[in-house]
Amino acid sequence: MSEQEIVFDDFIDAASNSFGAAQKGIGLPEGMQSAMMISEAELTIKTGMRMNKGRLALEPVSSASSVKGGVQPDALSTVTIRYVAARSEGAASNTPQKTRDEVLREVSSRKDLTRLQDILGTLDMNADYVKELDLWTVKVTDDRSRVVRVLNIEDKK
Repeated sequence: MSEQEIVFDDFIDAASNSFGAAQKGIGLPEGMQSAMMISEAELTIKTGMRMNKGRLALEPVSSASSVKGGVQPDALSTVTIRYVAARSEGAASNTPQKTRDEVLREVSSRKDLTRLQDILGTLDMNADYVKELDLWTVKVTDDRSRVVRVLNIEDKK
């Protein structure tokens, strides 16, 4: 196996790990799950393929190697990996883990909201559970019904 070759299964694992790392690297709003941010991604490479000890091996093809003539066009393949985010089976719960009161207590104790309350006076907080996303959305308004914060809180105890 040459230095540039990789076993196909190892390549798929590495690509999956890269997509996962990319999701985690996204700046997320507080409480938002990273798995909800990238819903679809695609990776396409041109590669040479051969069997190596009973396993399929890939060798990526660069423009430079193609120009140098080291590549036989009939030995090339295109590998496309499509990453589609899907909810896990465990996330399908219809009942939230936290109660509305627990969420409102958690939100009302946040430093940013206590500071806003010092400035604006009484704040009204309304929490709704969004079962499709497994999170609570909390809308915070002032006494003139202006929205001062909208928070997404992950439903975890």
